[in-house]
Amino acid sequence: MAALEKPEPPGAAEDRATAWHEAGHAVVYLLQGRSLRYVTLRPRGIGRLGFTAVRPRRADLSALAVVAHAGPLAQARHVFDTTSAVERALEDVTADDVRLDAYLHGGHDDLAVIADARRAYGLDSRGPDLWSGTAQNLIDAHWQDIGRVAEALIEHRTLTGAQVRACVAEPALVG
Repeated sequence: MAALEKPEPPGAAEDRATAWHEAGHAVVYLLQGRSLRYVTLRPRGIGRLGFTAVRPRRADLSALAVVAHAGPLAQARHVFDTTSAVERALEDVTADDVRLDAYLHGGHDDLAVIADARRAYGLDSRGPDLWSGTAQNLIDAHWQDIGRVAEALIEHRTLTGAQVRACVAEPALVG
């Protein structure tokens, strides 16, 4: 007789998705040379599932838009990678569906930053922007680092900036 699988605690899947989301933000912040204070799965405020805090400093709006895209895109890649092809077929879910869900449920703050950047640069609100492609390239190039940060977040719930830096192999600064 096969051993019964232990049921997953309530909220565990959401915590995992949030960990990957916040890890995406945190790693891209580090790649931009920002000073990371902490990243947490202990939300502060209504509607928040996690939070990544950086030390205040002036930052280019386009750099912030890249970070804003990084969270939902990392979350979407994780969810898509960990969902079986059979389950995706049964639910008729595509990678675009998963990505859209990550943006819609991953954080309204991210969407607000992206919308502000689009307005500031005079971009159509529905068209593609370069920031999402830049964020996706960084996520793909640093996927293992994001994974280490996400797993540490799942285990510890909050990481200091130093702990996040320790999870990242060699942060190469991007402009």
